[in-house]
Amino acid sequence: MLKRLAVLGLFIIALISCNNNTEYKNFLHNPILFSKTVHELNTVVMGNNFPPMVASRNYAYAAIAAYEVMAASNASQYHSLGGQLNGLPELKLPASSPDTDWKLAALLAYAKVGESVTFPEGSMQVYTDSIMELARKQGLPSKVEKASKLLADSVSAAIIRWSKKDNYLETRGAEKYTVTKEPGRWVPTPPMYASAAEPHWMEIRTMVIDSASIYEPAPPPAFNIKDKNSKYYQEVIAIKMQLIV
Repeated sequence: MLKRLAVLGLFIIALISCNNNTEYKNFLHNPILFSKTVHELNTVVMGNNFPPMVASRNYAYAAIAAYEVMAASNASQYHSLGGQLNGLPELKLPASSPDTDWKLAALLAYAKVGESVTFPEGSMQVYTDSIMELARKQGLPSKVEKASKLLADSVSAAIIRWSKKDNYLETRGAEKYTVTKEPGRWVPTPPMYASAAEPHWMEIRTMVIDSASIYEPAPPPAFNIKDKNSKYYQEVIAIKMQLIV
């Protein structure tokens, strides 16, 4: 009788443990959680009023970090971007552990890199801490958490090193756009009268192409707002008509 009770007790403990594992996995592996993490970074970006081109840089590096984690989880189906994107070497990752939760590692890598390429420092920390606390309450084993963080930190460090070599920091101190009275030159407009957005963006390292110079669009027509027969004037009128329609 005691033997049967002992077996039953072990069975109940195993069942509870299994349910806990299912609970934390259901929480961490839900695509909605990753979507919320992306939204959290979006909130940080918007809070800092980054212009679209800078915001795209923030999102790109964070997304690449998450992708690299998932690519490492299934090398037969996904290919690392190391050696494919400009300046990104092949990533040297720690030995794979059976305890690693790849989706948790991807989420942590996304948040860590996203925080690194934005500011202020720690902007995503409260969010990720809350995620980890909820996961622990739902049965996240400490060994799984440790292995997942190890992988996330390794991938994050590699992507952050790569991001710091794209010339972004150097352009922060570059000469600003010069406003002149020359006809056809861009000038600040109401209501913000803001400075020109990222006039040196062409100097940022590209991801895949060698440079924007591989595209040769036709030059714009010569600025001439006075001559109604000029090509410039006619195109301005055409654009206005499209906007009205």
